[in-house]
Amino acid sequence: MNAVSQLFAVLAALVYIVVFPLESFFLRHPAAQKFLSTPAQNVPAVMMWAIPTGFRNLLIGLGNIAGVVAVNTGYVVVGYTLVVYCCANMGLSDATMGLADWLGHYPRKGDSIPGTLGSTVPPLIALAALPF
Repeated sequence: MNAVSQLFAVLAALVYIVVFPLESFFLRHPAAQKFLSTPAQNVPAVMMWAIPTGFRNLLIGLGNIAGVVAVNTGYVVVGYTLVVYCCANMGLSDATMGLADWLGHYPRKGDSIPGTLGSTVPPLIALAALPF
């Protein structure tokens, strides 16, 4: 696996791992609400899915890191499999933030753009760079 794929796989993992505690533990704090585009009045309603979503993000991020570690310790097939699966999961599932925004489920149109790009672009670059 080339350095570009590894770099962007790790970057994508870090985005997921950093967002995990914001979603799972700190969503009641105004800074986390602003970062996640979640109005304070919506927090009680979204907590039931925010916690599992945060943990899903943590596990997918750790899977990406495990894949990069596996590749670099001689377990190439395992590593590629983990990175491809985790990056594809990230790229496809996070694009749905843009869909939710387009359907009007964000407080304001366009609120999802930074989060969608920040969580979708790195894994897609990692995947696109794999063949090189």
